[in-house]
Amino acid sequence: MKLPTILAGTLALVHIFSEAEVQDLRAPVPHTQSAVMIDGVLSPDEWQNAKRIDAAGVALLYFQQSTDFVYIAVQYKTSPSGIVDLYLCPSEGEVYNLHASAKLGERKLQASGYSDWSWWNNRDWTANVSRVDSFEERTFLPTPLREFQIRRARFPSVTWRLRFELTAMTTKNETQAISLFPRDTTDKATTGWLVLDLT
Repeated sequence: MKLPTILAGTLALVHIFSEAEVQDLRAPVPHTQSAVMIDGVLSPDEWQNAKRIDAAGVALLYFQQSTDFVYIAVQYKTSPSGIVDLYLCPSEGEVYNLHASAKLGERKLQASGYSDWSWWNNRDWTANVSRVDSFEERTFLPTPLREFQIRRARFPSVTWRLRFELTAMTTKNETQAISLFPRDTTDKATTGWLVLDLT
């Protein structure tokens, strides 16, 4: 076999793998008729038809949509609790950070960096928060699942780009590990982010 033929075959193979990697980062979001309660419980009848993606072995991500809302769930696999920073880009030049832990917060990327956090003034989206176990010891009940409900009218684009910062927590409410999905992405550029198809 001549070298140019081998090279052409190698390039074709690289092209196939590249396309596969790009396809893996795209997720068509199924429609649901089920009502979803944002209570931190992954009820089978609510999420049975959702699109599922393994996030680097750390968590399972679930996606589904209704006429009015997009639903996203993050289920930590082995950690008793977890915090989620969801980065959402509904259109070019817009990046929002939606935060769910013991409180809900939102900030937006601006030319000078991210704005200050706006706590508890989240508009058109919600998520379940950690519940206090003890005020004296500042401990929280285990929360291995975060459910987000985001009103489509707030971000009306049919394509969303998403990035997850997943903070796994111990039973003592200490940070165990922070993982990114997709990996090797940044919070200020959407290159390599997961693409949701909301058609």
